[in-house]
Amino acid sequence: MTERLYYSDSYTHTFTARIVERLTHNNHPALILDKTFFYPTSGGQPNDCGSINQAQVIDVIVRESDNAILHILDRETDSGDAACAIEWSRRFDYMQQHTGQHILSQAFIRTAHAETIGFHLGDSLTLDLAAEKLSPDVIDRAEDLANHVVTENAPIRSWFPSDDELQKIPLRKAPEINGRLRIVAIGDFDFTACGGTHVAHTGEVGLIKIIKVERAKKMRRVEFVCGSRALRDYRRKNAIMNQLAADFTCGVFEIDQSVAKLRSESQSLNKDLKEARERLIEYDVRELIAALPDTWGSRLIKRVWANRDMNELRKLAMRLTDEPKVIALLGSSGAKANLVFARSNDVDQDMKALLLSALKVIGSEKGGGEARLAQGGGVPATMELIEKALREAEKNL
Repeated sequence: MTERLYYSDSYTHTFTARIVERLTHNNHPALILDKTFFYPTSGGQPNDCGSINQAQVIDVIVRESDNAILHILDRETDSGDAACAIEWSRRFDYMQQHTGQHILSQAFIRTAHAETIGFHLGDSLTLDLAAEKLSPDVIDRAEDLANHVVTENAPIRSWFPSDDELQKIPLRKAPEINGRLRIVAIGDFDFTACGGTHVAHTGEVGLIKIIKVERAKKMRRVEFVCGSRALRDYRRKNAIMNQLAADFTCGVFEIDQSVAKLRSESQSLNKDLKEARERLIEYDVRELIAALPDTWGSRLIKRVWANRDMNELRKLAMRLTDEPKVIALLGSSGAKANLVFARSNDVDQDMKALLLSALKVIGSEKGGGEARLAQGGGVPATMELIEKALREAEKNL
């Protein structure tokens, strides 16, 4: 088996090893080395990337049959020894985030008696806590405690204790695994069984910042960032806040007041707009009914608008067909063109059948309804194309 040197040293990222076996995994060349610092995907932590000779390491996994570590490559490598280089920025990022997770998990136990029951480390970083509620005050206290541990710059030790020594270690959670346990101790603050890579002192974790807490079934999911990720997160949000402050011509800490004012104005304008649209519908109804011709014993209304909302078309169609002996063939052109066909109760026409035929003209298969009222569309169409679809429907009356 490969000697797993990352257990005792997370900082070495260039080394030379002997190639023990060459093989193929999922159509990619792979290597087994006599020793490695490459971390394989396991325990919630993604694998290291990097290079071996001229090839890129695209994955590192543990083979189930014998626990050998497979280094998956993007191409074949030269024969001879393997000159290995781990992508340090990725490795150190995961060291910061994983160590920060240990600290924050213990902080939530001490401030909220909430144990960690799930952990995800990837592009996002989350903890699942056995807690149905977490007040803002508790969240702040956990975050404060975690960052206090960071500022203490406590030493972090990783080792495989003897069975006798293991019995005396106050583990945060007893692992459900067989075999020897690797323990990660963060000063005297936290003791956890873990096989991942970690920094040597808590100060290297940098800022630990909780950015979101949400319900996930009967637990709480905490999204957070550490170190360089926290800096990037703050930098992006600070840029957004400064831009908003400039747009609102206010101070950064007055943005919430400006947004509240804007929301209130928007709600008022939306109310006014809704009332205006309702009046417009009534105006259109009166105009269209006044101009009704008499065709085949029924009165046909055929009209196309540009970019008119589907809900407005429905309201128009329903109001028009409250009148006796009316058939309404209505359409709107634009990026999401729509057709609405309706008839009065005293007219014997299947509007759904008419609609499905007309939809073929505009190249849409999205539509449905019933004999009295049917609607569909949702595809781009010009006014000319919608008018053609209405003529097709009229022809089939």
